[in-house]
Amino acid sequence: MSIVALDGLHIGELEIRRTKSPVELLDIVPLYMGAFPFTERRTVESMSQALSLDIVYFYRIFLKDKCIGMMHFWILSSVVYGEHFAVDPDLRNRGKGRLLLRTVLANLEKPLLIEVEPPESDLQMRRLKFYEREGLAVVKSDYKQPPYQISLPDVPLYLMSSDANLSPQLLAQAIEELRGLVYRTDRVPKKPY
Repeated sequence: MSIVALDGLHIGELEIRRTKSPVELLDIVPLYMGAFPFTERRTVESMSQALSLDIVYFYRIFLKDKCIGMMHFWILSSVVYGEHFAVDPDLRNRGKGRLLLRTVLANLEKPLLIEVEPPESDLQMRRLKFYEREGLAVVKSDYKQPPYQISLPDVPLYLMSSDANLSPQLLAQAIEELRGLVYRTDRVPKKPY
């Protein structure tokens, strides 16, 4: 299987649905705005434009008929980049995030690469430990995420991967693709897409 096969997958009481149209993004807006700081999220317009790219797989997670989570992936040359992953705050610490992440990891054909805030607060430390318990490891601690909006500064983050031994060459290639494809640093002035 692959990340593509997640669409329509049922995991216990959860259902994963691929986001295919801009209107479906409205399901995740409140969660997205609450789960990620302004500096670590793209505009809804930018997400909407990214949906048309063959390498983008945005998913919504449903519990019955309620959207309770989101996962955003980009299929890059040597890794699958997990841009955003969040579960409704009322459902956290109940194993749903763990179940979803394990399902994703079991369905990847390439290593997963994610960005995580440095552990400067209790919440950030818990988030880092969550990913470590699920088998991800910090592969770069001096990484700077390019800003989503031109007026913002770079954001210092850690890069974590499901391949703790990700080669320096593959990591450099992945960062170059992140900068060019995901963050569009090749455009001046920056445009969402």
